[in-house]
Amino acid sequence: MHNYKALKSAGKVSVRKQDVNDREELQVVKKMYSSDTGEAQDDSVRAYSLSEVKSEIDRRKSEIARLEAEQAEWEQLETDLKAL
Repeated sequence: MHNYKALKSAGKVSVRKQDVNDREELQVVKKMYSSDTGEAQDDSVRAYSLSEVKSEIDRRKSEIARLEAEQAEWEQLETDLKAL
């Protein structure tokens, strides 16, 4: 979730377990405010499963590995060009 740490530190997001249709649901609750007036609005509630969160973490790790490999290629090119 984008900016989760900062939002949590500011008290604008929280997590909870909620019973929904006789099953337990993991939820992220985000405080919402009007952009015009700054007045509080209804909270935004988003359900997550642990497998969904794990999948996002794995996807980000894969993306980081790909970007680090690409960065290494550019760094090697820079080294070779500087050596000329």
